[in-house]
Amino acid sequence: MSSQATPSFQRAFVALSYVAGRRAGELLEALAAPHDEARLLVKHLAHPERERRAEVLARELSRVALALAARSHQ
Repeated sequence: MSSQATPSFQRAFVALSYVAGRRAGELLEALAAPHDEARLLVKHLAHPERERRAEVLARELSRVALALAARSHQ
């Protein structure tokens, strides 16, 4: 499995695409075979309450930041 096909990569891709202004179906367009985790994240990022969307996004961006920090220490 390529790194682009992993659930963690796809979640990071979706979160960063959301930050870049993409919404709804646009978030999965570039993924050839989106994992259920990526699809679930898109669903949560479409929550009607802004506060809930922010919480979901913050949690996912924290994972991205931790992964980047871990890679920089290798």
